[in-house]
Amino acid sequence: MTDQDYKTFFDEAPIALIRTDLNTGKFLMANKFAATLFGLESVDELLDKESSDFYSPTIRSKLIRKLKKTGMIQGQEIELNVNGKHIWVSANLRINCGGTCIECFLTDITELVQIRERELLKMICLSEKIDVKMAALAS
Repeated sequence: MTDQDYKTFFDEAPIALIRTDLNTGKFLMANKFAATLFGLESVDELLDKESSDFYSPTIRSKLIRKLKKTGMIQGQEIELNVNGKHIWVSANLRINCGGTCIECFLTDITELVQIRERELLKMICLSEKIDVKMAALAS
């Protein structure tokens, strides 16, 4: 593969690919899919941001502690705030660049989380109905 092949692969990947500075959270690299995921028009707009623009520094600190212990995190669900709208991503993360950056591979799972929440509510309602029926039978 040529350098251009790798660049095209990165730029056009159907998953958000991001590199952030480990210490500051500043976005260092990203592809078009990442910019779209974060509700932005271009990669350049995203590169002017920091991770704290989209999620809590507290969550980031916890992720960094876990990354420093394990070197990699897979399938971590993270809630992001994108232009006032909450979305959920599944994140695969690793420390790279000699320990100075975090590489992130993000997939939007908002729809799946919403389905899971609806199903949970259905189960809770069903459980409550069963409890009412059981109480009626017991009395």
